[in-house]
Formats: sequence, C-alpha cells, structure tokens
Amino acid sequence: MTGGRAHVALAAGLMLILLPGTAAGQSNPTLAQAFGRFLQTDDMQIDMVPDLYEGGYARISVHAKNANLGGMLVDEVWFKLVGVTLDTSALQRGSLKILDSRGTAFYTRIGVQRLQEYFLGLNAFQDIRLWSDGTSIYGEGTVPYRSVPLKVWLKGRFSINGSQEIYFHVDNMRVNGFPLFSPIIRMMEAQINPVMNQRGWPVTFMIRSLQMTTDGFVLSSQADALAPCVICAEFDAAVQATAP
Repeated sequence: MTGGRAHVALAAGLMLILLPGTAAGQSNPTLAQAFGRFLQTDDMQIDMVPDLYEGGYARISVHAKNANLGGMLVDEVWFKLVGVTLDTSALQRGSLKILDSRGTAFYTRIGVQRLQEYFLGLNAFQDIRLWSDGTSIYGEGTVPYRSVPLKVWLKGRFSINGSQEIYFHVDNMRVNGFPLFSPIIRMMEAQINPVMNQRGWPVTFMIRSLQMTTDGFVLSSQADALAPCVICAEFDAAVQATAP
C-alpha cells in the first residue's frame, strides 16, 4: 500500500471510530430504548451502520417479537430504514423521532392467537375462537347482550386500505343462527376499523401486500407477501457477519 493510500485508510478508520452511535452489530442502548418504547417490547435486535454526521445512520435494521403495532400485537416484525436522520435530543429522552429517511421496508407476521387477543381486547366478545383456511378468517364466540349470552359465528377477511391501514371486513355473520343484515354488519365494522394504522408512528411504511395464511396473515412492503422476505434475510446475514 502506498503512503497516500495508507493515510486515507487510516483516516477512514479513525472517522468510523469517532462516528456517533455504534458500528453494525454492536449494541446501542439509547437507540434500543427508543425502538423498544415505540414497539412496546424488549424482545428485539437492532443492527445499524452509522453515517458521518450526528444522528445519521446509513441503515437501521430491526427485528422484534411480540411487538405492538398500532394497538395490535404481532408475532414478529422486521423494519429497514435507509439514510436515516434521527432527532438526537428526542433520542436522549428515550423517544424515537425520525427527521428524514431515504427509504423504508416492512414485514410482519400476525398469528391467529394474536387476532383472538385483539378481538377479545375490544370487549365486544366474552369469548371467541378463530381459525383460518388461508383465504378467510372464521370465528365462533359469545357476545353478552343485556345479560343474555348470544352465540356468534362470523366469516371475514383482512385487507389493505390505501397503503398504510389494515381493515377487517365481515362477509357473513350469524347471531344465534340467524344472519345479520348487511347494514348492521357495516355499522359494526365502522366501530373496529382500522384494526391497524400508522398514525402516531415515528416513521410510516408503505404496505404493498397482505396475504392470508392458515396461521394468520402476512404484511409486506414487497409486492408479494409470500415471497421470501428480503429484509429478513439481509438482517440475519448482517447479524451473523458481526457475531463474535
């Protein structure tokens, strides 16, 4: 290596050492606290590449389990933020405030058990059991009405409204064996929708696909939710590359 190149390499190394934040694969308690507060979970991994300015990151990747996304618990979620600028004063207070981002990606899996917990949390059902055939969600449960337990059966599906909200649509519903009329069903839908939204999130993601499965459903920024998750694979590769 020539003298000029050696000096360039040495300068680059010193810059990386002095960069704000931490190198990829290392821990950053402040950032982890802010993301944990946003997702309401401690079961989380973060991988990052700091940029050359304060509060800047070339990339932040997050994998979290048992996270709360807009009022709905999810089994797993992956985020990828590229060219991120964080508000450092908010970060020191434990809050995540993103000033700018060149690109974002998102992937999450929500299981049937999580959906049951969500519907029970609405306090509309005394009990409910859900299952999926890969296309629709089915449910059987009990709804208390004036101290009288009513047996409810329903068939529905989840869909994307625009690119940032998730809605639940009831295709068929019966109470004590009698079908409900469509106007009543639409009124009930209006009370629970959207079941997931990104209002109040520090960063928003474009959701391009939603796919029902027998386990629940998958949301993705990719055009095909069932295609291999690119950001998940990238995260695993980055973590393995920096593992001791």
